[in-house]
Amino acid sequence: MTAQQTADGLGIYPREILAILFRRRYWLLLPVLVGLIGAVGAIVMQRPMYKSQATLLIDSAQIVLGPGTTPLSSIANERIAKIRQQVVSRDSLSALIRENGLYPKERAAMEFENVLAIARSAIGVDLVGANQNNNNGSTIAFTLSFTYQDAGKARAVTERLTKQFLVEDKRFRTQQAEGTATFLGRRAEELRRQLSELEEKRRGVEARYAGALPSHIALSAQSGAALRAEVSRIDAESQGIAQQNGILVTTIRSAQQAPPPGQEAVRRAEEKLNQLEAVYSDDYPGVVAARAALAREQAAARRAQPDGRADVIEAEIASGRARIDMLAARRSELVAAIADLDHRSAQAPQAAYELNMIEREYDNIKRQYEALREKQLDAQVAANLQSEDKGERFSVVDEPSMPHESLGTKPMILLLMGVFGGGGAGVALALGFELLRGTIHGEETLTKLLKAPPLGVVPVTRQPSVLPWFFGRNKTGRATAPAGMMGGKRYAG
Repeated sequence: MTAQQTADGLGIYPREILAILFRRRYWLLLPVLVGLIGAVGAIVMQRPMYKSQATLLIDSAQIVLGPGTTPLSSIANERIAKIRQQVVSRDSLSALIRENGLYPKERAAMEFENVLAIARSAIGVDLVGANQNNNNGSTIAFTLSFTYQDAGKARAVTERLTKQFLVEDKRFRTQQAEGTATFLGRRAEELRRQLSELEEKRRGVEARYAGALPSHIALSAQSGAALRAEVSRIDAESQGIAQQNGILVTTIRSAQQAPPPGQEAVRRAEEKLNQLEAVYSDDYPGVVAARAALAREQAAARRAQPDGRADVIEAEIASGRARIDMLAARRSELVAAIADLDHRSAQAPQAAYELNMIEREYDNIKRQYEALREKQLDAQVAANLQSEDKGERFSVVDEPSMPHESLGTKPMILLLMGVFGGGGAGVALALGFELLRGTIHGEETLTKLLKAPPLGVVPVTRQPSVLPWFFGRNKTGRATAPAGMMGGKRYAG
C-alpha cells in the first residue's frame, strides 16, 4: 500500500465508527471510571458558598425642587460607588471581619491584606437601570450581596452592609446638601460684597464726572447757553455804564472849569475900588462907598452855598464804577463756569465709558447673584429635606435573603460531566488507536482502496483478542494483524 493509496484510500465512515466502538467498548470503561473519580473528588473538594443579597431602591425626593436647580442632582452610580468605597475601606472591612468572625482559616494562613482582598471580592453591588436593554439608563435600584461559606453569616453580613449603606447614604446626602448650601451662601456673600463695591465705585465716578454724565449733558448744554447769554448781557450793561460814566466825567470837568457863583461880583467891586483909589484919596466918599460894596460882595460870596451837582455826579460815577466791578466779577465767575462746563462736556465720553463698564459688570454680577440666591434657597430646602429624611434616599425593597442552596455546580451535574467526559476521552482513544493503526475498517474503505467492490464478506464469529496482535509484532515494529482482524469481517477479492 503506497502513501498515495493510504492518503486517498484509507478512511472511516459512520457505520465503521459504530463497529469500532462496539469492538473497543471495554476501552471506554477506564476513562469513564477516571471521570467519575475526578467528579467525586471535585464534589468532595468543592467548598459550599452561599450568597445572600438585598435589593435597595433609590426613592425620589418627596418635594421636587425647580428643574436644574437641585443641588442633589448627582448621578446615582457615582453616589453608590462612593458609598461602596466607604464600606469596603480598610477600617470598615476590618471591623466587619472581626465582629462577624469571618475567614478564620484565611486569617491564620495568610496576610491580613489578602484577607481584605477576599472580603472585597465577596461583596457585590449590581446596578439596576430603568431601561434594562440600555446600559446608559438611569439607575433606579441596586442589589447588594455577600458570598460566604456559612449561610447564616452571609445573611448577617448582608444585613450589616445594608444598614451601613443606608447610614452612609444619609450622611453623604446630608453633608453634600449642607456643603452645597454653605458654599452657595459664601458665594452669594462674595457677590453681594462685589455689588456694594461696584455701587461705591459708581458713586465715585458720578461724583468725579458730575455734569459730564450722559444724563447731565443736555442740562449742561442748556446751562452753558444761559451762562453765555448772561455774559453777553453783562458785557452790554458794563459798556453802557462805562459810556454813562464818560459823560458824567465830562460834565464835572466842565463844571469845575466854570467860575464859582458871586466871584464875578467881587471881581467887579475890586476893579471899581481900584479905579477910584487911583483917582481919589481914601477918604473920598466914592472910595469909601466902593470899599463898603466890595466888603458886601465878599461877604455875600462867602455866604453863598456851594453847588452840589459835582458831588452828585461824582457819586454817580463811583456807583457806575462799582457796578462795573461787580459785573466784571460776575462775568469772571460765569466765564469760569462756562469753562468748567466745557471741560465736563469734553469728559463726557470717558465718563460714559467708565459708567457703562461699571453698569455692565454690575448687571452681570446682579444676575449671577439672583440666580445664585435661588440656588441657595433650593439648597437650603434640600438640606432641610435631607435632615428630615424626605429627600432622595435609599430604601430596602428586599430584605437580605437566607440562602438555602450553595453556589457552584450541582453534584449530579459534576457526575454527569465526569461520565460524559470520560466517555468522550474513551471514544477519542479508541478512534485514535484505530486511525493510527492503519487498519481497513470495512468494505467501503476496501472498495475505495481497490477501486472495485469485494467479491464477498465473511463474518467472523470469534472476537479477536488484542494480546495476540500485541505479541505478534514483527521485528520492524509493524504490527501483523492476526487472522480475522479486518474490521471483524473477512473479505475475498
